[in-house]
Order: sequence, then structure tokens, then C-alpha cells
Amino acid sequence: MADVLHSLLATVQLFNRITVTGILVTSFALIIYIALYNRRSPIARTYAVVLACVIGTALGDLLAQISERDNELWLRFQWIGIAFVPAAVLDLSDALLRATGDVSPLRRLAPKAGYGVGLLTLALVALTDLVANPDVATNGLPHLRPGVLFYPFTLYYFASTAWATFNVFEARRRALTATSKRRMTYLAVALPVPALSMFPYLLPTGWPEALPLIVPWAGILLVNLGLGAAVTFMGYTAAYFGASAPDRVIKRRLVKYLIRGPLLAALVIAALVLSTRIERLLNLPGFFVGLIAAATIILLAQLFIVTLQPTLDRLIAGDDAAEVQRLQQFTERLMTTSDLTQYLENILAALCDLLRARTAFVTDCTDPEQDPCRQPFTVIIGDPEPKTEQGLPVPAQAVRSASTLRATNSSTEPSAEPHRVFELEHDFMIWDGYWLIPLRSRGGQETLGVMGLAARTAEPELTDEEREGIAVLITQAARALEDAAKQRRAFEALERLVPEAVDMQRRLAGTENPAAPRVSDFTRLPVDDQDDFTQLVRDALSQYWGGPKLAESPLLNLRVVAEAMKQENGNATKALRRVLYEAIEQLKPSGTRSFTAAEWMLYNILELKIIQGQKVRDIARRLVMSESDLYRKQRAAYQEVARIVLEMERAARERAQASEEQQR
Repeated sequence: MADVLHSLLATVQLFNRITVTGILVTSFALIIYIALYNRRSPIARTYAVVLACVIGTALGDLLAQISERDNELWLRFQWIGIAFVPAAVLDLSDALLRATGDVSPLRRLAPKAGYGVGLLTLALVALTDLVANPDVATNGLPHLRPGVLFYPFTLYYFASTAWATFNVFEARRRALTATSKRRMTYLAVALPVPALSMFPYLLPTGWPEALPLIVPWAGILLVNLGLGAAVTFMGYTAAYFGASAPDRVIKRRLVKYLIRGPLLAALVIAALVLSTRIERLLNLPGFFVGLIAAATIILLAQLFIVTLQPTLDRLIAGDDAAEVQRLQQFTERLMTTSDLTQYLENILAALCDLLRARTAFVTDCTDPEQDPCRQPFTVIIGDPEPKTEQGLPVPAQAVRSASTLRATNSSTEPSAEPHRVFELEHDFMIWDGYWLIPLRSRGGQETLGVMGLAARTAEPELTDEEREGIAVLITQAARALEDAAKQRRAFEALERLVPEAVDMQRRLAGTENPAAPRVSDFTRLPVDDQDDFTQLVRDALSQYWGGPKLAESPLLNLRVVAEAMKQENGNATKALRRVLYEAIEQLKPSGTRSFTAAEWMLYNILELKIIQGQKVRDIARRLVMSESDLYRKQRAAYQEVARIVLEMERAARERAQASEEQQR
């Protein structure tokens, strides 16, 4: 019996080491993923700090298990994660609340103070015995003993975890859309797991020698399995924040990354570890067996990905599987119904936040008696009561009446930028506690749908800021419906719809806070931050002749780019390239071109590198300078181009403002 228990204990310890190794690999892989795709999201960045704490604790745990002598060093090393994880989860919960619009200076200060406490705790653990005593207790479970300050730290640890969990539940309560509520629920359930699983419970309790060791080791294995699941689950949720792609693309990209990255790495490591046990059975070198097993796993994983990729894509798509199957032969540029629904939900959430309304809806069913409304498209947020047969809080007669309203000052030219202030007596219709607004096409000839929201007062009384915000949101909703209608009518000719689909996808990706979108998420790019703007210009110039940094650049939101689109047949990418070319041309001095004159230096660098695409070495030789000097002057050239584009944008805004005032 003793031999059986000993073998079972060795097996549990082995699988625990494999599990801890998998946690390390997954956490590190998720940090890399965040750095690649989500680095601009505060939520994703703070989650990366949590992952760093997990790595510190898990690495110390693994090294303490396999170390034959200096366990104390690695047990203290674990506190790199233990000391900072309370502040990290508080910081993550605060970022989630700020994403919903709840900003608290006191709550914002708490994580900063927590990092200070963590740094002090780590110093006390490393240099003193006040938190953890160096008297290492083994009994098959190596652990330190508690110091006099361990118990105050324990109180701070669990209080911080409880506060962070409460904050996430509060963020879930404040979320407006069903998608954001679902994601907040995932985070609320998973967020306490890393903190609770990383706490050193053995310090104050230990383990009685009379009881079998298989019990605590089985518990440790289960806890580590839960930690690995929580880390992966939170990483999956955090991947949606700050990503510049629709949910469908993010899900597909993340699943492929997890399969090809941490899952494959964990399987290879497991094969190498298990090969040392198989060595005794087969009487073969364990190293040889491990290499064969690792190579086999890598090949089978690639075969699995290639063979099942189309099926996997359809499974990931869920309700949109039929649409995704038709899109697999094209690039991932067109929006599915779920993408459109999410975008309209974000607009409605921003509208409710702006006007402090509890309910809002959009419907394209302006006349239920006509054929187009046999399959109406409706998006509702909130919980309206009562509902009509069409599922709306207002009857069909109200929708039809609102669709016949005439705009007071909308543009009559299809290519004009619809940016106006609403006149309430013409653009709103009041019906039984709801304000109804028609959504029209760019030319204004066709009514695409109706947007409604719960009235906050009997008669609309709005500030100028609210009027301007409503105009932006109404315009974006109308464009989304119009673009979606075009996709439905011309699905067999997808190539002709790519520019408009890219624009819709970019507007969707531009929503900074999916939990509580703001009007600013749907307006054009702000140009107040010179450094950030220069970086955007530099990224776009780096792929001037094509690439995602140009085709998906936030610079496509500029008003000057919208003006240039009239000359490029509505192609936003070509319009941005035209704007950048004009900015470079403005750097060109008058007179005969010279490759050595100082006044021609910036223009020559950009013209040779960006327009002609020459190599840095060839450019430096032609301009008679070193490569290091060329890079310095190149940065100055990018700054000058950014400055010129800013001037062009301000001039375009002034023209648009003058045009609006003239229309009024």
C-alpha cells in the first residue's frame, strides 16, 4: 500500500510540475500577444502586470520543487509575484471601471499605494525575517514560516482582492451592452483566482506529518489547474479590449495563437518530461525519446491546424457560420451581422450615456407591410416595457411616422460630409415617452431606419454639445445601416465593397471603451497630441505602398482624408496616400533639385525612401552622409510631415465649420 501511495504521489507531483510549466508558458505567451495586439488598452496592460506576477510566483514554485538544495532562495523568489498581485488586481479592476466611465481619484491612488506596499514587502522578505522566516519546513512540502508582519500582510492581501472583485462586479453593473456585460462577468469570476491561488497558505498552517502527503499535493495540483484555466480565460477576455479588429477576427486569431504557441509548447515540454519516465520502460535514452516525441507533437499540431482550420473558423463564428463560410475565400474585411449589431450597440450605449437615457433602439423596419421588413434588423439596449409585436417599445405607426420626417439642413450631395447640428422641431418626433429620429442615406433620398431612445423630459431640451454629439452618432448609425444594406444587395460582388467595408470595420475598431462607448469613439481623430500623431504618420509612411499600418491607420478618420476620398472614388487608403504625398511635396524647396543642399535634405530623404523605396545604405551614399546621421534626419522629416498634415487637417476642419455656418 505504501508503494502505491508513493507512486501516486510521484505521479501527482510530476503532473503538478507540468501544470506549473504550462502556466508559465501560457502567461508569457499572453504577455507577448498583448504587446502585439492590445498594447494601447489600459485593461490589457494591467492584465499583463497580473500575468507577470503569476510568472514570478509560478517560476519560484517550480524551481523550489526541483531544487535539491537551496529551497529558501526560490521560496523567497516567489514573493516577486505574491507581493505585487494585490496591487495588480486592484489596478486591473480600476481600469475596468474607468472603461465604463467611473473615474475615482481615490480608487486610482489605491493601486499606486499597493505597488509601494508590494515593493516594501518584497524588500522585507528578501532582507529580513519580519514577513517570512528562513526556517524552511519541508516534510515533503517546502515552505517558509510566518514572521510578525505576515498577518498584517495577509489582511491587506485578501482585502485588496475582495475590493478588486467588488470593482469588477460594479463595472459589470455599469456596462450597457449584453456583450460588455458578458465579458465583465467572465472577468468577475476569474479575477480573484490568481490572487487566491498564489497566496502562501502553508506559511501559517503547515501540514501535519501524520496525514498523507498525497492530499495537499492533489490540492495544489487542482489549484494550479484552476489558475491555468483562469489565466487563459482572462487572457481570452482581455484580448477584445483595444484590439483593432472585429470580435470574430480576434477570436480566430487568439485561438490559433494559443494552439500554435502555449498549447504546443506545453505539450512539447510535457513530452520531454515524460520521456525520462519512459526511458526505464523502453531501455532507451530519455533524451532520444523526448526528441522523437516533441517532433511528433509539433508535426501533428500543424496537421491539426491546417486540416481543421475551416471547420474551426466556422465553430468560432457560431451563429455567423454560414456567412463566414462564404467569406473564407476573401480577406477578413466585410462585417457580419454580429459585427454590425455590436457596432450599433456601441452607438446606442454612447447615445444613452450622452443623454442619460435608460433605453435606446435602432430598426430598419420603417414599414412592416413591405417586403424588406419580412426579416427586420433591430438592435435594442436596456429593457423596454411594454414591447409591441415587432419587439420595439413603440408601435409600427410611430416608426412609419418618424421615417417621414424631413431634415432641416442635411446635405443634398451624396459625397458631402454629413456633420450638422439637429433642429429639434424637425428632426425629433415625440411618441409616448420616446424620441424618434430617422436615419437617412448619405444623399438624404432614402430613409434607412429609425433610432429611438427613452425621453428624459417631455420636450427635448439639449445643450449645444449634446446636439453635436447626437449628430455624430446618428450619422454613424445611418452609415452602418447603409453599408450593411449594400453588402446584402451585392454579396456576390464583394470586391467592389471592400473600401466601404474597411471603413465600417475601422469605425468599429475605433471604439476605445467597449463597455461604455463615448461620443468621442465615433468622431474623427483628435490631433492634439503631437507625439502620438507623429507616430501614426510614421507608421503610415512605413507602409506607404500598402500594408495594414496604412489600410487600418487611425489617420483614415481625418477630415482631410475624407475630402481626398472624393478624388479617389471613395477609396480611403488611396486618399490617405494622397494626403501624405501632398505633405511630402510641401517640403520640396523651389528651384533646381540638389542632393547636397541643406534645404533639400528632408525632402530628399522622404522622396528617396518613401516614394522610390530605396534602401537606407543607397540613400546615405547618394546624400553623402552616414547611416546614423540619416536616421536622425529621418526622424526630423517625419515630424515635419506630421506638422504639415496637422495644418492640412485644421484647414479642412475650418472649411467644414465655415460650410456648416453658411448652411445655418
